[in-house]
Amino acid sequence: MSQPTHTLEPVEKGDEENIMKLLKKTFFIDEPLNAAVGLITSENDTCIELEEYCTHSLKDGLSFKAVDSEHNIVGVMISGIMPLKEDANGNDLLSQAQRCKNPKFKKILYILARREAGARLWEKYPEEQHLVEIMVAATDPGWRRRGIMNDLLNRTEQATAQRGIRLIRLDTSSAYSAMAAERFGYTNVYKALYTDIKMDGRPILVPEPPHVDDRVNIKKLFD
Repeated sequence: MSQPTHTLEPVEKGDEENIMKLLKKTFFIDEPLNAAVGLITSENDTCIELEEYCTHSLKDGLSFKAVDSEHNIVGVMISGIMPLKEDANGNDLLSQAQRCKNPKFKKILYILARREAGARLWEKYPEEQHLVEIMVAATDPGWRRRGIMNDLLNRTEQATAQRGIRLIRLDTSSAYSAMAAERFGYTNVYKALYTDIKMDGRPILVPEPPHVDDRVNIKKLFD
């Protein structure tokens, strides 16, 4: 018997609730930084700050979903258009971390702020002003190993190139996603061991092995 197939569609207004249901049973729990701080313990819990982070970029029209024959969302990739250098307007990641009232998510924001400062993409790609950043990706556990992430990534890259944006960014906190990024032709431009990302002399977060380092990966889509 053949396996059920999926189709890809742009994420639309009204998809947020079903996307959140998928993310709460996958990304919210499984992603190494989220798991390291115990951000949520079950799909019935929530983290408002992470929900806002996940949905902020939907307005850019570069997010895609995989749906089954009954139009259930079985995979999603959320991406947004970002400047290579954060605006100094108080909404940079460090400022967000300093203001964050959720102590668990605050640690994650500090990791992201260190990542941004360490990557220094505006120096590596001075000819570019913007890129597309893949913020979140998730597949329903029952639909894994069926090429959904491959399809979503290809669709996102195509849409990015069609917008005339040369660079696409894929940050990886997981050893598995880092290997996948390399396999798909992304170049690692920043890497830091979690044990070396410290505050007050102590590591901010140390996920369970094999997730030992934090990375930024870039792919140039056209010359």
